[in-house]
Amino acid sequence: MGEGIHKHMGLYALAWPIFLEQFLRIMINYVDVFMLGHYSDEAVAATGVANQILVISVIMYGFISVGVQILVAQMLGARKHDMIEKIITNGLIVAFFIGIAMSIVFIFLSDTFLRWLGLSEELIQVGSPFLEIIGGSSIIIAIHSSILPILRVHGYVRQAMLVPITISIINVVGNYLFLYGSLSFLDLGVAGVGIATMIANFVGMVLAIWMLKKHIGYLFTFKKIKLCSKKLLFAILKLGLPSAGENMSYAGSQLVVTAIIALLGTEALTTKVYASSVSQFVALFAIAIGQASQIIIGRAVGAKELDRAYEQGLRSWKIGLGIALVVSILLYVFAEPVMSLFTSNAIVIHMVKQLFLLSIGLELFRATNIILISSLNATGDVRFPFIVGLIVMWIVSLPFSYLLGITAGLGLVGVWLAYLIDEGIRSALMFKRWRSKVWTLKSVL
Repeated sequence: MGEGIHKHMGLYALAWPIFLEQFLRIMINYVDVFMLGHYSDEAVAATGVANQILVISVIMYGFISVGVQILVAQMLGARKHDMIEKIITNGLIVAFFIGIAMSIVFIFLSDTFLRWLGLSEELIQVGSPFLEIIGGSSIIIAIHSSILPILRVHGYVRQAMLVPITISIINVVGNYLFLYGSLSFLDLGVAGVGIATMIANFVGMVLAIWMLKKHIGYLFTFKKIKLCSKKLLFAILKLGLPSAGENMSYAGSQLVVTAIIALLGTEALTTKVYASSVSQFVALFAIAIGQASQIIIGRAVGAKELDRAYEQGLRSWKIGLGIALVVSILLYVFAEPVMSLFTSNAIVIHMVKQLFLLSIGLELFRATNIILISSLNATGDVRFPFIVGLIVMWIVSLPFSYLLGITAGLGLVGVWLAYLIDEGIRSALMFKRWRSKVWTLKSVL
């Protein structure tokens, strides 16, 4: 198995390709919406809801890659290369079975999911084929999603980035062909976009499998099934499930907050969508630094260099704070020109500007959480962030959203203050946890 990473590959060298990859993932959603918007409004509404369901499915197999990435990083640090092949095999087999299960669920239950979310029959007709095709090919997404973290943790971050770039290009070209180009005579509409996405993901999977062989020297064969071990499967799940649980809990609480905001009317809901979409980009910096930091800290912990791991966590956190502060201040200053790209509604633009002012504090807390939780996860300390997230999101964030937003009549500003309180409490607890060094006792090895 290839050693890959140059032992002291720096934070920036690891972070920028991860940033670009995450940026592309978000952009492809916007491009889909933009292209569908010119096709029909029903298509945008139906695929928007379908995508919310697909996000939850991505979290389902996302936890495998988290578990595999933490284990591989620590084994690389400890130079236990014989273990890496076993970990990869166990990870891929779990991904395969979860992918198959998810595919079957989506093929048979897509209409039911859309009905549960209250879509009209007309929109279900539009959205269901889209969900069936993309959800039904979950197995493809599960496999390439679990290979990319293995490449990254070996230091092949730039190579891993080629997969989402390829997927994005094929997806956009396919969308164009089905909606407006030479395949538009088939009149597949949204189903065509689903097919384009599925083909793009399939090419991405083949590319990921080829890179795993080329750079790390790993190729799955049926002989390798004997490398399956209960102990390793348990370790992957033990490390991965809490992070999935935290993401699921966040996605769930966001759905409830959206329902609370819906009580404030359409304008508030529109404003929330715009403000959240733009703030997604601010969070990308912290996500990239957090993931890069996770790779470095995981290796340091594996090599028993705990002081180096501790210092790296603090350094990454300070860099992340600096970037979050600068970007969120710039967003506030340029709120009007930025928002006028999306909407001409003066009320919405004014409301978003108020939220961007609060977001300066919010983004500092959020960056702290993203980076320090990634750092704690890298050490194997996964349960603490999960439990804190669960308690604070559901006991603080949601009731405060309702109390400040609806009862106190502060509207969206109230909801944003509730976000601030939620992220603030969690960031204080994460910082304290990192400083306490309790995580030094949690190493997987």
